[in-house]
Amino acid sequence: MRTETETPPLRLWLGLIAVSLGVALIVVDLTIVNVILAPIVEDLAITSIQAQWIQESYAIVFAALLLVAGRLSDLYGARRLFLIGLVVFGATSLLAALAPSGGLLIAARFLQGVGGAMILPTSLALVNAAFTGKARGQAFAIWGSTIGAAAALGPLLGGRLADFSWRWAFGINIPAVALIMVAVLIYLPAAPKNAGRIDWL
Repeated sequence: MRTETETPPLRLWLGLIAVSLGVALIVVDLTIVNVILAPIVEDLAITSIQAQWIQESYAIVFAALLLVAGRLSDLYGARRLFLIGLVVFGATSLLAALAPSGGLLIAARFLQGVGGAMILPTSLALVNAAFTGKARGQAFAIWGSTIGAAAALGPLLGGRLADFSWRWAFGINIPAVALIMVAVLIYLPAAPKNAGRIDWL
């Protein structure tokens, strides 16, 4: 077991990069739709109400499920929940990229929020479990900086991708998810589980 003063091995820092990129994906998807909404409206001929749901559905589900996802992470292991969240996020990104109608795109955005809610708290738990002492503070700083950078990157990336097709704003998530999953499995150990249950009421 590592002491608090021992330098973490390189593989943990590489795992941190992978986890931070996962967080960046879900934060980018909070802001990127604001930029690509106009071509979505034009392409799918959606109403203003549908446009609003496309914007807001992801954030609503994402925020609503954060606490539950965090508790599930404690019970079943952060790495497992993080990887499941990535699978859900990647699959629903593909669904959003291929959506032929506003209704299906809204459904995909709702489900994306489920994946995002699983990724954020579990990423924090993974960082907490992998690092100790001074290195933990540095790791949290990198993790937090990624969130700020991703929030700023979303509109810029959305604008660039919209020049080709709004569908790429969702499609770009799929190869990124695959790379992050591989890196997390290789570089980060499974986080410990805690006994207990969920108070669903």
